[in-house]
Order: sequence, then C-alpha cells, then structure tokens
Amino acid sequence: MERLSKSEIIRQHKQMEMAAREILVLNNSELKRLNLDPEIIESIQLARSLKGGALKRQTKYIAKKLKLEPIGEILEQLKRTKGSKLQENQFHHQAEHFRDAIINEALSEKEQCLIEGRAFEMDWPSSAIDATLAEFSDIDEKDVRRSVYQYVKTRNKVHYRELFRAMRAAVQRKKITDQDGQIND
Repeated sequence: MERLSKSEIIRQHKQMEMAAREILVLNNSELKRLNLDPEIIESIQLARSLKGGALKRQTKYIAKKLKLEPIGEILEQLKRTKGSKLQENQFHHQAEHFRDAIINEALSEKEQCLIEGRAFEMDWPSSAIDATLAEFSDIDEKDVRRSVYQYVKTRNKVHYRELFRAMRAAVQRKKITDQDGQIND
C-alpha cells in the first residue's frame, strides 16, 4: 500500500468538505436520493440551522462521516443533480497522483544511479509503473517510460504534461468502462 503525501491527504479532505457543502444546499428530496446514512442526514439537517463557526465545524464533521460512504456514487449524484465539478476534480487529482508517484520514483532512481556511478536507463525497475499498469491495463508502458525518462533527463515540462495527459486519459477511460460495466450488470 502506497503512503499518501500530506498534501494529498489535505487535498482529499478538502474535496470531502466541498462535497459536504454541496450536499448541505440540496433540498430534502435530492438528499434522499443520495442514500446516505441516517446519522449523516441528521447531521445535515442540524447544519442547516447553524451559522458561522458552528456551521464550519458541522460541515467538517459531515465531511469526516462522508469518508465512510461510497464517495464515487455521491459525487456522481451531485454531478447529475447540481452539475457538480467535484467528480471531475477527483479524476484530475487521481491522474496527478499516478504521475507524481512515477516521476518521484524515477527521480530517486536517477539519484541512486548517480551515487552508484551507473547510467539511468529507460527500463529501470519501477513499482509505481507496475501499480499504474495494474490499475490501468490499457496504458502503453513504453510511452509512459519514454515520457518519464525524457523528463528526468531534461526536466522539460513538455514531458511532464505529456505523462499527465496519458494518466488523465487512462483515468477517464477507466471511468467510462466502469460505468458501462455497471449499466450492463
């Protein structure tokens, strides 16, 4: 299991808070369609009567409780109901996470190569690339390795963005295939 960075944990928590804020403005019929735990619905009802700091604390509490719920379904419902962009942001952050994991591992490997006096090769052993390929089987490993290798060698942001685009496309393809699988079930 890969350890999340502090900034990634903060980013995920902020996304939960944004989801909680969007849920707070839903009317009762829209709220029922989310199929949330009764305790969360009770907390939402309470939060609607609060103001200022109390509302902020209650929103944080609701966000904490939302972490225990299937957030993908909740974000999809918010998107359909209110045109929420939270789900899109989630895919963006997921692509960033995979890109950064691969890049950081490659930079560490290059540094280790310099210490040991050997050349950094494009086919270095990479657990981050293996994990990415396990998650997204349709990614072209050669393209990923080429982009990472070029970025590590030159620090040219073109290769960094190229890798991000590949990760984002893979995340979006997976989302589509997952939705198709749910429809066909």
